[in-house]
Amino acid sequence: MNAPTIGGKKVPVLYCDIDGTVRYGKDELGRFVNTKEDVVIFPGVPDLLQGYRDLGWRIVGISNQGGIGLGFMDEQTCVDAMNETIRQSNNTIDKIVYCPHKPDAQCDCRKPAPGMIYNARQWLFANHGESYPMGMALFVGDRSEDRECAENAGIDFLEAVEWRRGKHLDKMFKESMK
Repeated sequence: MNAPTIGGKKVPVLYCDIDGTVRYGKDELGRFVNTKEDVVIFPGVPDLLQGYRDLGWRIVGISNQGGIGLGFMDEQTCVDAMNETIRQSNNTIDKIVYCPHKPDAQCDCRKPAPGMIYNARQWLFANHGESYPMGMALFVGDRSEDRECAENAGIDFLEAVEWRRGKHLDKMFKESMK
């Protein structure tokens, strides 16, 4: 299920959990994000994402959206909310991949399984023809399932609160100048 990693320029990828990482989620809002009107991006996140773009990274959102499988929202409503997330992030996100299955689903796409990462890599390759080595990726999230997903895919992980502080970007900028 692994996407191609041969051919094309090697490009790093930032995989971001969506709720609780890029945008406010239930923990911060007291309710799930079910519509585009519910979308509120954390302050500073668009600039942070732009910093990665400026360094040549691809950016992919990875999100469990069990509300679809549970019947709390339909798939188009989810897509509209994801598009609003991309818009409020100043269009710095290349793609958002989501799992529509119920929380107890035994699918290969629901975090902590790495299926959404593999699907995103395939989409990126099909659309950009680049190579996306796992060793050049970073997964940012706020829950144990995000950390486990990163580990299952062989990707470095960073906690969302640390990532939003942006201090690691200073190090990345310095390393990119070498």
